Amino acid sequence: MGFTKPPEGTVITEDEAIAQGADDFDIALGFMEGYITPSRPHLTPLEKAHGKIVARRMDTYYDVTIYEDGYEDYYPIGD
Repeated sequence: MGFTKPPEGTVITEDEAIAQGADDFDIALGFMEGYITPSRPHLTPLEKAHGKIVARRMDTYYDVTIYEDGYEDYYPIGD
């Protein structure tokens, strides 16, 4: 037996969904459709290494994310 979507209007936590047999795809779909809420913080690898995001800015040709320790991650935009 696999995971089944909860009744309309019902919201469950990520841990409850896992206990009911939800896999990663079920969890991701539940997040996007709004019937599953995260149980724990989900950090990106850069957030794990540099702390929380404190600011974002747009430079010419780049989106820049600034972390707690001052690290700046540059993401190229455009062609």
